[in-house]
Amino acid sequence: MNESWRHVVQAQEAGLRLDKVVATVTGWARAKVRRAVAAGAVQVNDRRCLVAAHLVAPDEELRIFPVNPDRDHIDDGKLRLLFEDEALLVVDKPAGLPTQPPPRGGDALSLRVATHLAEAKDAERRRDGQPHVGLIHRLDRDASGLLLFGKRKEATAALSRGLRRHNMRRYYLALVRTAVTVPTQQIEEPLAPNEQGGTRCHASGVPARTTVVQLAFDPVARLALVGLRLHSGRMHQARVHLAWGVGVIVGDGRYGDPLADGSRLALHCAALQLRHPRSGEIMRWQSPPPPDFLAASGSAALPLPEDWLRQIEEAAQ
Repeated sequence: MNESWRHVVQAQEAGLRLDKVVATVTGWARAKVRRAVAAGAVQVNDRRCLVAAHLVAPDEELRIFPVNPDRDHIDDGKLRLLFEDEALLVVDKPAGLPTQPPPRGGDALSLRVATHLAEAKDAERRRDGQPHVGLIHRLDRDASGLLLFGKRKEATAALSRGLRRHNMRRYYLALVRTAVTVPTQQIEEPLAPNEQGGTRCHASGVPARTTVVQLAFDPVARLALVGLRLHSGRMHQARVHLAWGVGVIVGDGRYGDPLADGSRLALHCAALQLRHPRSGEIMRWQSPPPPDFLAASGSAALPLPEDWLRQIEEAAQ
């Protein structure tokens, strides 16, 4: 069975719909072709094409991958949209869903956003007719929570500048393994790449700062619920800083949880605050931790305080 297909559009195929050509090349039914296109598994000249009705041109090179069925069922393909206006949208990502599609295609949050914006009348379009999808920051596949997208180029640029200048505030919740209470602290260890493609605390790295405050602690289960504010946006920052200075996040086998079972990572982006790129208004969104996050603590007594966000903000001063 072919793992993928390559096909150069012939002169007699010029002007045909992409889904028709893909169906001919692969032998797939049209419904399967449409799912593959929507999942980003079809590339035209090395760029994902999400428009099944795209009219192919001579000598365009198509690359077609089978969709990973393990990723199709997450949250039933829904987009949890918290806010949308003419400039940006805020969505709530479930654990297990990648922010960006893997190289061979498959479901991803950015693709769900692209599908949503393809039907939006106020969405900005690229030259190929696909909507502009401005991803501002990322979440690990097995984490959950709030993510921000720009709908127009100027809004995406302004939001990205705000992130770089630390004007966008991101607040996280995490469950960590620890036998002792967690003191309020600022972890300012520099972060550098490691040999396994992850991140480590090392003097050769770039500056990174994370505020940590304990919100609940269960000495019997040896678990703490902590709140975080990320003042910088380094790869795996929360995971590495916590593993280094507090305790490994529940479910994080990569950074040392011996009990990780391959289910979700107990890390959740619970609040965002930013200045709107057009109106200048300060805006804030919150997302309560989902049931699968709370289930990661087992029977531990780790209730989330009502004033959890205030506690993080005060600790970050």
